[in-house]
Amino acid sequence: MKKIFGLLGLTVMSLAYSQSFGVKGGANISTISKENTWGDTNSKIGFYVGAYMNAPVNALLSIQPELIYNNMGVKYKNNNTSHTLNLNYISMPIMFQFELIPKFYVEGGPQFGVLVGNKNKYESDNKTIIEKDKDAYNQLDLSGGIGLGFKFNNMAIGARYIIGFTDIKKNGSTSWNNSDKQLRNSGFQIGLQYGF
Repeated sequence: MKKIFGLLGLTVMSLAYSQSFGVKGGANISTISKENTWGDTNSKIGFYVGAYMNAPVNALLSIQPELIYNNMGVKYKNNNTSHTLNLNYISMPIMFQFELIPKFYVEGGPQFGVLVGNKNKYESDNKTIIEKDKDAYNQLDLSGGIGLGFKFNNMAIGARYIIGFTDIKKNGSTSWNNSDKQLRNSGFQIGLQYGF
């Protein structure tokens, strides 16, 4: 039993010693996936910025938890009105990265988000309306991510696809001619990370 605890302690200490930290940021190209058509949707370009910790488990696998400010949303047109929805989250992805080829990795894992703000912008001929109704949206967002990246020196360039699993709107308040079906975040991220 002492050997098991000793081995466990040694593993934890080696993980703590070899972990690295850094910052990351880039572009979000987001939209809303839906189960029923509502208007002509277009992707919205936003951004993400945050920090990460990378903890190698062995030569092939590392775990990378992150804390990210995520600007998501969608653009769409309904008759003569153009609508832009901005959803701002504090997100915590936990990525499992596999470096099968030196310097090149693939990753996947869950992402948990908390809504910290939203803005709806409606534009018609010569009229603009801005609404902020945080209560209409679910505060928690669960999604998953898959991606790939390339490391060079203490930097990496990466791309990640995010697919939402939970409805962005609260039950009973789904609109946009979606027949109360789910509206889920969906997005593509591309950016850089810099390790210290």
